[in-house]
Amino acid sequence: MAGGGPNRNSQQRLDRLVSAWEQRDRGGSDESSVIEQPDPEVVLNPSRRNRTPLTAREVEAIQTARANGESVLSIAKRFNIHRVTVWEHTKTAGRSGVR
Repeated sequence: MAGGGPNRNSQQRLDRLVSAWEQRDRGGSDESSVIEQPDPEVVLNPSRRNRTPLTAREVEAIQTARANGESVLSIAKRFNIHRVTVWEHTKTAGRSGVR
């Protein structure tokens, strides 16, 4: 970026935004002509992983297993959850010093 100004892509994006704002202010209704093609970095339909919360019984089983010395990784694999989830549920039970 010579001169500290916006690069070519940023300038094109800015020009499209200004054009869209001006068209809106003029009362233009043809929204399809505002943007020729979608930005490749924009996610149009985001997908989200479904996460089923642990039941109270599962949390208790995790805490008991950890208190009995089972490793965080072993518990995580058994319950098909991330090891940080195990750690979060066991550190609140006073087991934060056990590794």
